[in-house]
Amino acid sequence: MRLLDRMPRAWHPDNRRELGVALIILLAAALRLGRGDLVEYFHDDAMLATLALELADGIRFPLTGILSSTGIPNSPVSVYFLALPFALSSDPAVVIHFIMLWNVLGVALLWLLARRCCGKRVALLAALCYAVNPWAVIFSRKIWAQELHSPFILLGFLLLLQGFWQAREAGPGRRSVFLAQCLGMPVLIIGLQFHFASWPLALVIPIALWQGRKRISAGALIIALALSIIVCAPYMLGLTQTLASDPWRISDALARSAESAPQFSSASIAAVGRLATGSGLETWLAPDQTEALASAYSPLLPVTLLLIPLTVIGVVAAFLRYRRFAVFMLIWAFLPGALLLVEWTPVYIHYFIPSIPGLALLIGLGLDHILRRAAPHRPLQVAAWLLFALILALQIQAWSAALDFVARRQVDYPGFTTPLAKLLPLREALARFDDVLVLAAGMAWNLHHEVAVWDTLLWDDVTCIRTLVPRRYAVFPSQPFAAIIAPDAPQGPLIDLYRNESARTFPTREGGDDYVLHEWLGPPTWSGVRIRALAPQRFINGVQLTGYAWDDDEIALEWRLPARQVGEDLQFSAQLYDAQGERIAQLDARFWHGRHWCEGDRLLTFGALNLHEEASTLKVALYKLGNRVDQGRVFNIELLDELGNPKGQSVDIPLEEGDA
Repeated sequence: MRLLDRMPRAWHPDNRRELGVALIILLAAALRLGRGDLVEYFHDDAMLATLALELADGIRFPLTGILSSTGIPNSPVSVYFLALPFALSSDPAVVIHFIMLWNVLGVALLWLLARRCCGKRVALLAALCYAVNPWAVIFSRKIWAQELHSPFILLGFLLLLQGFWQAREAGPGRRSVFLAQCLGMPVLIIGLQFHFASWPLALVIPIALWQGRKRISAGALIIALALSIIVCAPYMLGLTQTLASDPWRISDALARSAESAPQFSSASIAAVGRLATGSGLETWLAPDQTEALASAYSPLLPVTLLLIPLTVIGVVAAFLRYRRFAVFMLIWAFLPGALLLVEWTPVYIHYFIPSIPGLALLIGLGLDHILRRAAPHRPLQVAAWLLFALILALQIQAWSAALDFVARRQVDYPGFTTPLAKLLPLREALARFDDVLVLAAGMAWNLHHEVAVWDTLLWDDVTCIRTLVPRRYAVFPSQPFAAIIAPDAPQGPLIDLYRNESARTFPTREGGDDYVLHEWLGPPTWSGVRIRALAPQRFINGVQLTGYAWDDDEIALEWRLPARQVGEDLQFSAQLYDAQGERIAQLDARFWHGRHWCEGDRLLTFGALNLHEEASTLKVALYKLGNRVDQGRVFNIELLDELGNPKGQSVDIPLEEGDA
């Protein structure tokens, strides 16, 4: 007996369980952090990164996040959260690793929560299931609001558990209970703000208050309510400002949802089933190549479907053994999906990310229930363990195979976009330049991914970065620059202007188009129509009109640009008048977005405008279109005289012989 007493405590069952927890967390970290550069960095990621970088650098304090798919702006909590790592490094790759670690913490929080409400073995099983679930891994490796909220929600649930459900066990006078009652509600509300689809989980709050109604501290409740109001305040203020400028934003979103009559759909059931079993990765990662990706999985992968009956057994076990928490578990795992059984909006699997740990907990309960029933029959217990281990191994293999597939094969949006690993060599090459020009299919930050991606990847390295659509626009930087031709850039004579013998190719993936980099020591030479020079005509925003020309039925206007003006998204017009002052032709087109202006750049804009023989005057103007409140209104940009005083709203150019 003395010899046994002297044995290391590591052999004690509790110590073995602690070792098991550590190994599970290491496994979760290995899956989430492994091949950390093989991650997506696309449009939503880059827009969110832009807002976080602006906050970290003190440029602006946002009261809303990026727009949701409904057109309603998201809460800014994701921006505030991401500003912390971005304050340490502007490198999105570093921040993605921070998000990976944050979600590893989520695995530890699930273990702690499950241990408190369901016991040690259930906690280990649930944490293990969550650690290897391929969907949980996928949604832990991206700068996306939906990839941030699960640890917050888990922490909120854990605090509500400590403060209300189990306050009696902890002792109602304990400081930890008081603190949990103060923080549980606001922490959960922070987590729910990351994405609209998680809001149904707010139902847990009144259930927790009811469970702990006899043990609630009035002071703690007042503090909790005050903190909850504070954490909601920025979004409420931002949403109020949004609706003040666009009162129909929410009603329009609801109207779009109502256009298709709501009907029963199994889409949410299928999504929850995939999340529980870790199956169907191909539907998300390569929706246009599902068969090709599915062929890379083990033929035994259908065995993972056994997790569905295991989840059902977990529901039964919850009501049999943990009745106090059963309703909470069902809400957590199934309520977001149940609310979309009647499909009133398109269903996406990422809506149900917060339910993944809840499903893992039910699976752990189900397996624990089977192991308890099989206790008298050792072979059955061993078989259950082996089958569970096989399922976990198959999930890990499926994740590894999927990662290999998207690493080498071109996958078009909305599948797994160009991995960050393929962009980093190009970023390294561009970091040597002060000026960069990206030639791509679009120039709107909120619509086109190349704009936001390169703005953030080169945040601290490049003085001026601009994105240009080489169709009806050409720009001539005033100093040496690098021109990137993106895979989606439209081909044509204007893009050829930026090609030279210095071309360097940066491949994306097999079957995909490449990025091409051209270095320029000075602006390219314009060999098109000869521009007729004007004395510079300066608008109040600093833009100058410096020339014009006609080529067949197309007009070219030459401009000089001021420094970057984010949000200065203008239109320009060119109108022809005859000698009697009657307008006989007009061109209205979008001007280059102010986000892309670099001081001293020369810009050419092109548009269809037929020069009539009777035309005697060309009028050129810049203007803004009104938003929803001012819909239909036009706000002209004032033209200034030499002393800086307003002198009109258009440049009037007498046409001369030979203009045509």
